[in-house]
Amino acid sequence: MFNVSLEQGYSATTMLAVAAAAVVLTATFYRRTFGALPGRQWLALLVLRSVAILVVVLLLFRPVFSYHRDIERRRQLVFLLDSSSSMSISDDATGVTRFNQARQLVQRWWEKLRGDLDLRLIEFSEQARPLDDVERLAGLRPDGKATSLAAALQAARKVAQPGDVEAVILFSDGVHNSAGEPLEAAQQMGMVVHAVGVGASLRSDAAYRDIQVTGIDCPDQLLLDNVAKITASVEAVGLAGRVVRVILEEDEQQLDEVELTLDSVEGSQPVEFEFRPATAGRHTYSIVVPPVGEERIEENNRRSAVALVIEPGIRVLYLEGTIRAEYGALVQRFLAKDPDLEFCALVQTRPNVFLKRSNIDGLQLEAIPADAEAVNSFDVFLLGDLDASYIRPAQQELFVRRIRDGAGLVMLGGYHSLGPGGYAGTPLGEILPVQLGGREVGQITEPFLPVLTPEGTRHPIFANIAGFFPTQQGEPQTAGLPPLDGCTRVGPARPGATVLATFPDASGPMAVLAVQPVDRGRTAVFCGDTTRRWQQGPRAADRKSPFLRFWGQLIRWAAGRSEAVEPGASVAGSTDKGYYEPQEPIHITAVVRDQDGEGTDGAKVAANVRGPKGRPDQVVLSVAVGPGGHYAGTFEPATAGAYEITVEAKIGDQTLTAEKMVVEVGRPNLEFERLDLDDKMLAQIASDTGGRYVHVTTADYLVEQLDRSQQNRREYLTVQLYWPPLLWLVFVGVLTAEWILRRRFQLR
Repeated sequence: MFNVSLEQGYSATTMLAVAAAAVVLTATFYRRTFGALPGRQWLALLVLRSVAILVVVLLLFRPVFSYHRDIERRRQLVFLLDSSSSMSISDDATGVTRFNQARQLVQRWWEKLRGDLDLRLIEFSEQARPLDDVERLAGLRPDGKATSLAAALQAARKVAQPGDVEAVILFSDGVHNSAGEPLEAAQQMGMVVHAVGVGASLRSDAAYRDIQVTGIDCPDQLLLDNVAKITASVEAVGLAGRVVRVILEEDEQQLDEVELTLDSVEGSQPVEFEFRPATAGRHTYSIVVPPVGEERIEENNRRSAVALVIEPGIRVLYLEGTIRAEYGALVQRFLAKDPDLEFCALVQTRPNVFLKRSNIDGLQLEAIPADAEAVNSFDVFLLGDLDASYIRPAQQELFVRRIRDGAGLVMLGGYHSLGPGGYAGTPLGEILPVQLGGREVGQITEPFLPVLTPEGTRHPIFANIAGFFPTQQGEPQTAGLPPLDGCTRVGPARPGATVLATFPDASGPMAVLAVQPVDRGRTAVFCGDTTRRWQQGPRAADRKSPFLRFWGQLIRWAAGRSEAVEPGASVAGSTDKGYYEPQEPIHITAVVRDQDGEGTDGAKVAANVRGPKGRPDQVVLSVAVGPGGHYAGTFEPATAGAYEITVEAKIGDQTLTAEKMVVEVGRPNLEFERLDLDDKMLAQIASDTGGRYVHVTTADYLVEQLDRSQQNRREYLTVQLYWPPLLWLVFVGVLTAEWILRRRFQLR
């Protein structure tokens, strides 16, 4: 059946009448006007003009040819097959895995239904993937690291149209532990979903015996050489009274072991481990319970977590009594430039009124701290030209207690520090490595360079910079370091102290830099005034300077560190975790130093990320709040698996590359945390879509309920009988041809 209609709403008769009338009028006009011409000539002109008129009529009325046809179409049936790792277990009497039970049923149904229905097949774990043919099932393995039932249902919507689908059949054990909400996805399907449950409700089996590590509470970051705690949760079924070993492993090497007596109470039993991480870096910590003979499932006897073992951060509290040259040098050229330090500098502008400079975000500290919580938040105390009278004895006791517990104290020389500042006999003065003398002890104003003792040349504070200073054996190996303006007088070193540098006094060497341990902490005295000259002089002459490394290594020693400060440009990258849940953002940070070893905020920094599928991504890192040279950015992983991250920084024309990092997305052993068939989830999905839930052992009858009849469908088609570009081309062509003939026939 066909029909010709007009888009403008007129009938085809009207269009033909208009065309005929126009042609007749044109023929009458041409006959009167060109009657003297031979018949073939005026007839040619008439044909060309008639064609032009017909083109205009078609453009005005726009005719359309429409027709319909009846076709038969097969309905679609979509199979969703769970290929996650939880489908790899064998939990029935036959010993066949869950996956093989489901795969065999799909293959059998495929052969039975392929002649009547349009079949589609999708395998899924954390993501869904359509398969071209059922033959691909033979090479498929249940090794997915997570399961998303929501992703499977959403994939079914993409491969089929709701009106053409007989049903979707979901084969799964119901375990859902990845992105999305299955019930919400089911309600949006618009098509029937039949759910086929695979597996067993293990806990309902009286003969079932199992030990499962249900949880591991491990911090994302652990501090090097500090006490760390990892708590495991162990649950057992049918093994009450049995004594088992619970093992803590670091990178598959045993760290500790405890014995646990299993109880009969439903729920997990906690097991705690305490240890001190000895190696910095990313480590995998595992809780392992060796399986007992009666267990059928051993995959859930281990659970792992990844943690970053890092050096504890160094927080410095700098208290200064006056805005002097040393304060400006330490804050502007050292503390603010060292990427490894967080600091708060308080300088007294008038009695007990302080001006604060800090790179610690959100720190609420406007005066000398007077409570233990505030004092204990710092690792190193740097005391400048501040009289002892401004720090009350109770406050000093708080500082001393924190130092004895592991912090460091560095007291600088000045007109109101050490002996001249009244620290002799105070709690702080008593833990310093030198005797201070009274307020009248005075200053030395003679310019000098500190002379290193043999102990000083070997000490970490002077690592790689001892050559800038004279020693007891001779002059500096590297000349040109400006002398200090003088120093504060101090008394002899205390027993147990180590003198690292001296002033060559006529009456005998006087300690300029001395250190000593105080219980678990450390104290140091540096009497010199002022090291700003070490920074300004060499920089003006474009020479190397020990300024940054001297102060950086002094503060690190006071904090209990021994690493040397290396000059030169560098970039180091890190992440906040070692593993992430699917779709959890990865936070990437970087520390960038310029050619002087200072943290720089002027670099262009990016992280190149390569995921498990090999597709590269780039994340631009921007300057972060906190110490100088710190950058941060965020990347959202699309799938589970290993991600390689390499940070690059550009400083001018120089490109720096950090060591490659690898992080895991998807919790290890996630698929074996819960192995019971979740028939409630599958039944609810089926119910919400108007389908049925059956177990794989009784599912064959479901095929007989499917409607295999083909659909009769009428399809309507339309064809436009005009195409404006072509018609306009014809119109111009015939008018041009008529004009040419007129000229040839010598007509106007």
